[in-house]
Amino acid sequence: METASTHRGWIVRTGDDYLCPKDGDVGYTANLEDAGTFDTEEEAKEAGRDHCDSGFVVMRDPR
Repeated sequence: METASTHRGWIVRTGDDYLCPKDGDVGYTANLEDAGTFDTEEEAKEAGRDHCDSGFVVMRDPR
């Protein structure tokens, strides 16, 4: 089981892209390595609802 100290956040995938939050704005990237993280799952879901079509996926950062 992953502990809070090793958990790096949440990422949002939409189609072939990932959300990339930076400096209060949200963009998109095709590379997982460039994907931004959100501190909480709810924050990631909210960003997905605001910036993605339906069908986006919120997942723990696997990096």
